[in-house]
Formats: sequence, structure tokens, C-alpha cells
Amino acid sequence: MSLTSDNLIGYMRAEFRKSARLRTWLFGLQLAAAFPAAISIVVPDANTVLVYSLAIVASFLLVVWSVVNYFYMQIRSAANSARRGALLLGGLPDQLSTSEIQSLRDRFTVSQEEARNCEDQNYYASQELPGPARLAEMLEESAIYSQELHRISASVMFLMLIFFALVAILIAICTTPYVARTTALAIVRIFLAVLAFVLSSDVLGAWQAHLSAARDIEKIRLRLMTADRAGYPMSDVLLAMTDYNAAIEGAPEIVPYVYQARRQQLDQRWRDYQNDRTNDRANRQ
Repeated sequence: MSLTSDNLIGYMRAEFRKSARLRTWLFGLQLAAAFPAAISIVVPDANTVLVYSLAIVASFLLVVWSVVNYFYMQIRSAANSARRGALLLGGLPDQLSTSEIQSLRDRFTVSQEEARNCEDQNYYASQELPGPARLAEMLEESAIYSQELHRISASVMFLMLIFFALVAILIAICTTPYVARTTALAIVRIFLAVLAFVLSSDVLGAWQAHLSAARDIEKIRLRLMTADRAGYPMSDVLLAMTDYNAAIEGAPEIVPYVYQARRQQLDQRWRDYQNDRTNDRANRQ
């Protein structure tokens, strides 16, 4: 059975849904792994049993995190493969070869039934005939959604950074007047452990990466708008697609549930953009 663009959209959505769940698990595991380090700071040196127990728990959580991260990377790679295939099959009149179809199937981690349940024939709302113009329009639609979702994800990561900073400041303000020097040092060490968690979970890096992706995608949108005026040269469209894929795959996963919360507004934004572009084309003729 050959794969169509609708089939690949189903695989893409199912795989991304699965990877989003695993990303949440990864974050929770990193948070859990930070607690033994923070608790060990206030445990007396004489209580060696508890210290070693905390070390064992932390090591176990690290192993679990490594296993989950391995599967997360595989699933996200499969989702991106389906996304690239859906764009090409939906935008161009060509079909995939049997060997390429088998290669894609080997990468998928969800069943055909799961993918079929996630198919959406209206996922891409292109009005062009198959060819460079249709592929470019699908890229523009994806870029409008991705830019906004990465911008929101960056805001969420920034709020998390602010939250951790406020917690640290609150602890310092509330405890400094009442604690002895040794207790203050313990609090500082706990803060450093929390800071290590923030860095290890890459909240700061994710914030920067989401912002960078949003900026890169905005530039790609501008290039596609320029290509529209030039009649969508195939080389321009394919280069824009290559850069778009690099921006998406180099960025972290979109924060879970953001797409579901913003889909209706983004659908309307895309329809407004199509209408505005149609009017612009009519005025140029």
C-alpha cells in the first residue's frame, strides 16, 4: 500500500503527539533527579545510608531519563520524516518510490490505526494545483503556524525561568534574617542544585532556541512572499523548504497543548492571509 500526503499527515500528528508526551516525561524526570541532589545537601554526613540511597535513586532516574530520551529522539525523527514527506507529496505531483515508502515505514513508531485516527484532510488548506506554487503555499501555512507556536513556547520557557528566579529570591528574603551561617550555606547549596536542574533541563537553552526558530521562520516567510512575486521558481521553493526543515528540526518540541489551544485563531489567520494575498495578486494584474 502506497503512502499519500493524508497518510503521512496522520503519521506526523500521531508521532508528534507521542513525542510531546515523552518530552513531558523527560522534564519530570529531570526535575525528580534534582531533588536527591538538593536533599543530600541538608543530610548530615553521619547518615551515610540515606546519602547512598539518594545517590542510588538519582542514578536510577538518570538511567530512566536516558532510555526515555533515546525513544523520544527516535519518535521525533519519525515525526519530522513524515512531515517532510507530507509536504512533498501534498505539494508536488510526484510520488515516492517503493524503497522510500518502505524506508519511511521502518522509521514510524505508531501503528497504521493510530495514524489513520490522526489523519486530517483539511490540515493543509492550499488552493493551488500541485507544483512549486502549491508546495510554497503549504510551506507558508506551516511557517505561519510554527512561528507563532515557537513564539508562545519561548514565552512559556521564559516564564519558567522567572518562576525559578522568584522562588530563589523568595527563599533568600524569607530565610536570611532567621538562619545561622551553616543553614544559609545549605540554602545556597540547594539553590545551586535547583540552578543545575534549570541548566540540565535546558530551560534557558530551550527559550533561546524557540526564539531563534521563530526569527528564522519569519525570514523564510518573507522569502516565500518574494518568491510569489517571481512566480515561485522551483529552486527558490526547494531552498526555502530546506531552510524551513532545518529551523524546525533544530528547535525544541513545541510546548504541549499550545497548538490545540491556538489552532482556531491560527486557522483564521491563515484564511485572512490567503484573502489578502488574493487581493494583492488581483491588484498586480
